[in-house]
Amino acid sequence: GALYSPKVIKEIIDVAAEHNILVVSDEIYDDIVFEGKQYATASLAKDVPIITFNGFSKVYLVPGWRVGYALFYNPNGELDELKEAYLRIARARLCANSVCQLAMVSALKGSQKHIEEMVRKLKKRRDYAYKRINEIEGLSTAKPQGAFYIFPKIEKSVWKNDKEFVLDVLNEIHVLFVHGSGFCPIYGKNHFRAVILPPIEMMEEAFNRLEEFMKRRLGK
Repeated sequence: GALYSPKVIKEIIDVAAEHNILVVSDEIYDDIVFEGKQYATASLAKDVPIITFNGFSKVYLVPGWRVGYALFYNPNGELDELKEAYLRIARARLCANSVCQLAMVSALKGSQKHIEEMVRKLKKRRDYAYKRINEIEGLSTAKPQGAFYIFPKIEKSVWKNDKEFVLDVLNEIHVLFVHGSGFCPIYGKNHFRAVILPPIEMMEEAFNRLEEFMKRRLGK
């Protein structure tokens, strides 16, 4: 849920420019922002080529439709050959459902007010999850600035690793989390990821179970 500042994005672009590296930017959560502003990577680039990937599964809540798109920022023509290869693949017979593709064009051109309403609801759930997790002994979490996940840290652990933790939680209280080291063995270590999409009532039940679980495991 981190939101990169223009300064950080420019630093990444500068490193790419120094080493002649193409930047690939996944911006699937670009409109799900609670505080601050999301900056498109390509909007801050000058001579560095950028490929931006986006889609509709997150912001438009249609994950089963499997429709996405790519934007090529190609100031000096370095991506011409790659773009042509991409278009050849897009013209192949294997593609996303054509009806869904046309529907999403209409969605892009239509009113976007539903996104504001979705973000408003998610912000309330984010606020609840942030407060509730930080009340649980042995856990702490930063406040996500966007997307619909939260990434708590296991501060007090009797488990060998975070994967063992999430499996113990699943088997004992039937609440499913994803182990953080599965995303990154360095920065994800001793963390887990939770989704904040469910209604607050459902999250309340899950976090109540988690709190009692932590008390038992930590001997409180």
